[in-house]
Amino acid sequence: MLDVDGLVALRALRDHGTVTEAASALGYTPSAVSQRVKRLERRLGAALTAPAGRRVVLTPAAQRLLDDAEPLLGQLESAFFRVSGSSRIAGAVTVAAFTTAIRAGIPAALASATMGRPDLSVRVVEADPVDAALRVATGRADVAVLHHWRSLPRVLPDTLVAEHVLDDGADVIVRADHPPTLGETLSPQQLSSSDWVSTGEGTLCHEWLMSMFAGHGLRPRITCTSSDFDIHLDFVRAGLAAALVPRLGRRPLGPDLVAIPAPGAVRVVSVVRRAGQVDDPTLAHVVSHLRMSLGA
Repeated sequence: MLDVDGLVALRALRDHGTVTEAASALGYTPSAVSQRVKRLERRLGAALTAPAGRRVVLTPAAQRLLDDAEPLLGQLESAFFRVSGSSRIAGAVTVAAFTTAIRAGIPAALASATMGRPDLSVRVVEADPVDAALRVATGRADVAVLHHWRSLPRVLPDTLVAEHVLDDGADVIVRADHPPTLGETLSPQQLSSSDWVSTGEGTLCHEWLMSMFAGHGLRPRITCTSSDFDIHLDFVRAGLAAALVPRLGRRPLGPDLVAIPAPGAVRVVSVVRRAGQVDDPTLAHVVSHLRMSLGA
């Protein structure tokens, strides 16, 4: 017999790491989570968890089981929402989003989504796109707002579904008295002598900056790293560096800075949900408000 409750409890343990946190996420007691996992172990005749300090880790058998069961669990979630026919918009929704999307309009979107709906609450977690997607895939968030550079495609797990929201351009920001500001598009060769402020290694904006130069056999000289684009503008304003800054959520530059379009620097912004929850009316409601606010 298929033990859906046991699979759901096992998945929650994988995603949250402790019985207490898994129970909180599912709305169960810790004892109920433990009983469901033990029952599944008895049916399979295999150990599924092992202690690791204060946390619980899954055995290789449990990992294989969830890898195979994940598509089925997603289909069951989807079937539940279709068959229940419920259009009630209620519950707690967690949205994971990158910083400039939050600045650009997510607070307004969620204020609009929850207006007049006392049974709906929304929590926002700031996260880079890779972490945000992982949070949705593992059930630690319900919706993610992501971006990727058009020329650097993003690969999402099969369990996630992405919807396009907007294309966001990016510019090289230099001081107004920087020599090569004659209105032309700057090439990497023209900027190869500049110092740069960038986001940290492994972030998408850092990857794009590196790739912009790599195609010409060059490497930017990065002298400062920060996740805050306002700090990037401060460094440019002080004459210490140039910066590659997206337009979404960007503060006004003022007369002392100049934005010069970076060829091909286009970020694709999307919202992501688990495939099994596409028919959830509450998430559809939240996503629609995110799309309206960010895509406006």
